[in-house]
Amino acid sequence: MGLYVQSLENIPEVIHKEYFIYLLDYGWNEPLGETLMKNSENMARIAAENEAVVIRGIRGINRVHFEDEVLSWHNVNGENAEEILPAILITNRHPRKFKESYSSNGRDEIEKNLKLILIPLKKFCKSTSEVATLIEKLFNDVKEQKDLDDFRVSKEIRKGTGRALADAIILEPNFAGMGFNFNKMIEYFKNK
Repeated sequence: MGLYVQSLENIPEVIHKEYFIYLLDYGWNEPLGETLMKNSENMARIAAENEAVVIRGIRGINRVHFEDEVLSWHNVNGENAEEILPAILITNRHPRKFKESYSSNGRDEIEKNLKLILIPLKKFCKSTSEVATLIEKLFNDVKEQKDLDDFRVSKEIRKGTGRALADAIILEPNFAGMGFNFNKMIEYFKNK
């Protein structure tokens, strides 16, 4: 069974998943981000069938804040958030870690094995209908554990390089050649 989370308070501490999927936006109205949020229930349904978790913020007073030194609305692992957000983040970081970091003003140590895979929507989509199509394709590929043929590695970031606090991969559209291998993605998260 999967989870669809709108509040970090609802996440059991003992939950273990290979990876977690976060839907990231700026927190204000923006067409690509809005489409991402409108499709979140469909993504959660597919994730629930695959032992995954989809986590998104909600607008208003109870909005979930995914913020610490690694991830905020202005900086995503040392990268300019304007170039990354809105995005889909696939990571091995348990949501409780964000809550702990956020509530302690970011003083917790970053996990040694933290890994991030970012899919910046602006690189893939020019319209809201393209966002919906991308989401459907991505989640169906994950569901079927198929290689992510529409994606290739744009940038690989090593922890300690520049301002990066975690290893990260940023994906971009793949127009030719091999896609992003699903099994390598799972191994990436298991690698210490």
